[in-house]
Amino acid sequence: MTDHGHPELHRIVLESVPLALCVVNREGKVLLWSAGAEHLTGYLRQDVLGRLCPDNLHQASDDETGTSASRFPPLLQTLREGRPVTAHLSIRTKNGHLVPVHLESVPLRDDNGIMIGAAEICHTVYKADMAERRQARLAAYGCLDPITGMLNHSMIQARLKESLNLYALYPVPFCILCLSIDNLTKIRERFGQAAVDATLRIVAQSIEHGLRPTDHVGRWLDQEFLVILNECGESDVHKVAERLCRIARKADVSWWGDILHVTVSVGATVAHDHDVASSMISRAEGALRASTDAGGNQVNLMVS
Repeated sequence: MTDHGHPELHRIVLESVPLALCVVNREGKVLLWSAGAEHLTGYLRQDVLGRLCPDNLHQASDDETGTSASRFPPLLQTLREGRPVTAHLSIRTKNGHLVPVHLESVPLRDDNGIMIGAAEICHTVYKADMAERRQARLAAYGCLDPITGMLNHSMIQARLKESLNLYALYPVPFCILCLSIDNLTKIRERFGQAAVDATLRIVAQSIEHGLRPTDHVGRWLDQEFLVILNECGESDVHKVAERLCRIARKADVSWWGDILHVTVSVGATVAHDHDVASSMISRAEGALRASTDAGGNQVNLMVS
């Protein structure tokens, strides 16, 4: 039998190529869901085949403005307009994490040129396997917080001192954010500590996915995270902090049938000459207190 006549050839290709591929019919129901799509999203074939493509996948843009080119996901936009669509955005996995991706959707047409469906290919923006190996190494050395999987207090503090030492030699601007999840006490009172831990983990990982590889985030206090934005100046820090707030607002936590909507408050500051870790932290936490005292879900910048 020749290769092109092999009845299992298409299935073998789809299972072997590490691509997240989704094919839908004209009504938007899933006809094909590759192994790569299962791995990326956490949704198994039995979760999606014959159903409408999960509508909570494409919920968060990862661009600087927080807006997409269209209010429709690329696959739906292709079905509506009959044209290819590409987009950089974030998708929400089944366990609630936000992952930055590049999406390409194309119309599928029969021999008469009539559109019969659409296909979408999804590429992660970063190499997930490399990130997982790095996380495993850091965990082995005791550098990670066990609840969130982020850098722990001592490790993020070491990263801050490293950035300050570099700044003393080469004054390339950098900023820090103190970021706190609002109303965690109410979540604890209603749902318990396990729900708080899940909220911390999902929000932290969503924020990490919204950062560049050169940035760092770590757990600073019980409900507070420290973010280091390298090569980021005063003119950019507020925009970045607002984008992280938007990402956090979209990181809803599913908890035994309830959806826990969260917001964050942020205090930001920029590095100055002769700064030490404690002086930067003091300014950022002062700005954070201003955010929380004003009702939360906002950003404040303390320059001096």
